[in-house]
Amino acid sequence: MKITKIECTPLSIKFVKPIIMSGGPVNWAHTVLLKLFTDEGITGIAECGDTSMWYMGESQESILHNVVNIYGPQVLLGEDPFKIETIIAKMDKVVYRNYHSKALVDYALHDLVAKAMGVPLYQYLGGRANERIELAYVMSSGTPQEVADNARKLVNVGYKGLKLKVGHNNIEEDVEMVAEVRRAVGGSVNVMTDTNGGWDYMRALRFLKQVEKYDVFLAEQPIPRWDIDGLARLRRKTSVPIFADEAATELNDLVKLAQRDAIDGFFLKVPKAGGIHKSKKFVAVAEAMGLNVMTGCMINSGLGAAVEAHFLCSTEWLGRIEQESIGPLNMHDLLETDGGPIPNDLGLSSPRYEKGYLYPPEGIGLGVELNQKAVDKFASKGKTPIVVEL
Repeated sequence: MKITKIECTPLSIKFVKPIIMSGGPVNWAHTVLLKLFTDEGITGIAECGDTSMWYMGESQESILHNVVNIYGPQVLLGEDPFKIETIIAKMDKVVYRNYHSKALVDYALHDLVAKAMGVPLYQYLGGRANERIELAYVMSSGTPQEVADNARKLVNVGYKGLKLKVGHNNIEEDVEMVAEVRRAVGGSVNVMTDTNGGWDYMRALRFLKQVEKYDVFLAEQPIPRWDIDGLARLRRKTSVPIFADEAATELNDLVKLAQRDAIDGFFLKVPKAGGIHKSKKFVAVAEAMGLNVMTGCMINSGLGAAVEAHFLCSTEWLGRIEQESIGPLNMHDLLETDGGPIPNDLGLSSPRYEKGYLYPPEGIGLGVELNQKAVDKFASKGKTPIVVEL
């Protein structure tokens, strides 16, 4: 089997409701739909989720350029899709970092190979180690009362973990938001905070000392990605567990963070790591070091989220704490899917989100049937699909 054609379709999906982050509101996912065609008639498909220059350092345009102009002609066309390790190594040789575009290729390769083997992707990845995944919901920022009211709804659905975006407001307001949410949901729900590296050391310390009494489960990336020593100092001065996100981009970053006792765990985003293949290496290193791992998500469609669902369910270490593969719910402003398809989504058959749990699709490969009407609807204005072939 060999890859004979590549098709990239730029899509722009507007969120039903803006997501308020520490840096401000996010309204769109400017994503890319990739199809890898083979000489045996099997096609792998994938979608990369929202592109964010501030977080991933890539845009829709850079992903299109990398896949069409570099990975396609130099690595993919004519290659056997089963040689995933070889393909990923070659992509790393021809392009430095740019993990989001590499992840998109990784996803489509895994879908293609699992389809060729006639099994769901989780089966190809080692089998279903976790029957279902307990989820934490990533909440948009807002007033303390608004966030607390939404937290009650989420807990009533079944979520056992809630992550609050902090850093957009002043520290006093963020502390009050944590307090209101804790009062609203009681003591049995894990309440987490995420600053996306938006504070300096002193502001982060001030915040963390004030929220200790509210039993915060973890604080994600409270200070900038480069300040490993600052993370270590925070960890020594607060009882709130410290998790890295942006600071753990490379495997070597994770090793350094652990060696300096800077973290209690870290957030693994599959596209940030470069795809499923590399994500498994991150988890293996974390497990060897006894670090908890929470898999966060870029805001993506049901097609993009299927990648995370298969990866999570096939990786035993990731069943130990709540995970965050809720991209389609954030995108479509849903609390769960009620057992049916997600309206207006790229996937006609997507992961199930029910009562605070995630279940992977059961079809072969990613198990997601593409919704062509949605593809046509979300086509980026002024842009057309790009095709390269042997």
